[in-house]
Amino acid sequence: MKWSKSAAALAAVVMAGDVAAAERPAALDAPIVLPSPPPAKFTRNVLAGDKVRPRVFVPSYRVSFMVSAGARARTTDTTASAETVLSGAEPELIQAITDRAYADFIERLTAAGFTVVTQEEWRAADGAAQLKAGSGDIEIQSMGNLGARQAYALVHPTGLGSWPETAMPVNLGPVRSMTRSLDATMVAPRFTVNYAYVKASGGGPMAIVARGAQASFEPKIHGGPVIGGFSMEPWRVRVGQHGGFMEYKVDGSLEAPGAFGSVSSGRGPAVSTLAGGRAVDTWDNRLGYASHASAVGRFEVDPEAYTRLALQALALQNQVAVDELARARR
Repeated sequence: MKWSKSAAALAAVVMAGDVAAAERPAALDAPIVLPSPPPAKFTRNVLAGDKVRPRVFVPSYRVSFMVSAGARARTTDTTASAETVLSGAEPELIQAITDRAYADFIERLTAAGFTVVTQEEWRAADGAAQLKAGSGDIEIQSMGNLGARQAYALVHPTGLGSWPETAMPVNLGPVRSMTRSLDATMVAPRFTVNYAYVKASGGGPMAIVARGAQASFEPKIHGGPVIGGFSMEPWRVRVGQHGGFMEYKVDGSLEAPGAFGSVSSGRGPAVSTLAGGRAVDTWDNRLGYASHASAVGRFEVDPEAYTRLALQALALQNQVAVDELARARR
């Protein structure tokens, strides 16, 4: 598996020291244990269309793996920043995690009583030939808002193409035809695996009067929410319903706690991610202030631990989606 050409520059940094694919992590073949019960609190927005059918088809499934993040804040005369990068989550590994998570989603739909239309059947349905999809290669997408910056590797299951992510539902017409022909509801999940919380804030216009600028990062495998617009909203699950769609968003993050590797903070030694967080403040301990303070972290993935925790985070997102679909089933 190779990164797309558009991702080459960032991938060279994120995946520095690329080596041959390591031994397959055992977590890819082991049962997935949910890290916590699915939450019950959501922000919902249900648009036009009927309720979810007992039959569903899944022509698109995407996982966004965060591979770098940064945040910057400033007061009038001070700035604080935090920068992180993920290393060791090779393309082969995150592709295998995505394939396993997709299979888990299908398994959970079936266990909930849905009939999942096979790929062979939905690909042969009326309208399927008009679906617009890319090759499915891994791509890097960067985004930012209010001083926060993140980059994600967008990964699709092997055999499923990458749908265009635009404000206009370019596949709406084909999906309408397929929904009628199959008597089935389309589901196209968008899920996320992050490796850290990165944040920064400014405490006031003058560091002498109010607290200065602060920045920090905290290691943690978790899924959504992240900063984003229409195309990068990780907790939007679209359900095609005769041209309408249902969407929901979890209020908060879904976490899979545990150490997934190590982090080198600045020039210090690598430590477990459980103790790898770092914070900086331009007015440290109120004894004076610096014009700039920065926190830098390089997260080194342990393939086995990262795989297990990422799959737990994705399985929890899968279960939330299945629960919401079951509630909306007619």
